[in-house]
Amino acid sequence: MGPPRTRTIEAGGFTTRYWECEPPGRPRGTVVLVHDGAFGGDAIGSWSDVMPLLAESHRVLAPDLLGYGDTDKVVYLDRPPYAFRAAHLAAFCAAVGVDTAHFVGQSFGGSLVLRALATPSPALPARSGTSICGTGGPWRSAKGISELGRFDGTEQDVRRLVALTVDEYPGFDEAVRLRYANTRKPGHVPACLAARLRHPTLPNTDGSGTWPAALRDCPVPTLVVEGTRDDLLEPGWSRHFEGLSPLVRTHRMDARHAPNLDQPEAVAALLLAFFEESTR
Repeated sequence: MGPPRTRTIEAGGFTTRYWECEPPGRPRGTVVLVHDGAFGGDAIGSWSDVMPLLAESHRVLAPDLLGYGDTDKVVYLDRPPYAFRAAHLAAFCAAVGVDTAHFVGQSFGGSLVLRALATPSPALPARSGTSICGTGGPWRSAKGISELGRFDGTEQDVRRLVALTVDEYPGFDEAVRLRYANTRKPGHVPACLAARLRHPTLPNTDGSGTWPAALRDCPVPTLVVEGTRDDLLEPGWSRHFEGLSPLVRTHRMDARHAPNLDQPEAVAALLLAFFEESTR
């Protein structure tokens, strides 16, 4: 098993860059990793250290979402930011021959997974779903709203953004370098800003007021992970998911907002145990 390999494919009419890692023997299943939505985000920046650990037993795929990395910089201004990216993810799975997979997202990616699975007939070919520090939209703290929503275009500001999400770890400088390079790609920053555009007088219609009641209809095992030291979200937000359904469970870990970056071994161990439980 070597390092993740990068590939490009057409998915839903969009040029899509993704990374792939496979085990040396027959895989136990497929995992699709969904990255965060911060300025400079992409698949390899979110999952480079987690992918090889999961790929000891699973085929692992990590696509760049629409608007990010080297995937087409496409947004829809008349649709919620999750729905069209979930449709693109489904098209990606069809393009690479994935009939069923464990979907794992972090932050925005986790919210995307939860929203996509909150229906009796999910668009994603999900065997299970996991959200790491992604709420589905609400319960962001005042700090999370104010600090993650601004970006001045400099590498130093990317450093500030990364520092909001992790403890100090050896890959910090490389994460900053990669994310800053992504912000320089044409269309990336406007694609990130698009989700923040609102008509000044029209109400928000993203459905956050009744969330997460719709997740009761999710037909697959779903894990919601809260970082107990994550000050970008309200403390205890994962309790909103408790008791929703026998298929929905929560887990709290000693982490900030992006343990996939600074605690990849702990994240991989948690995911592999959940995959095993969800397929019994």
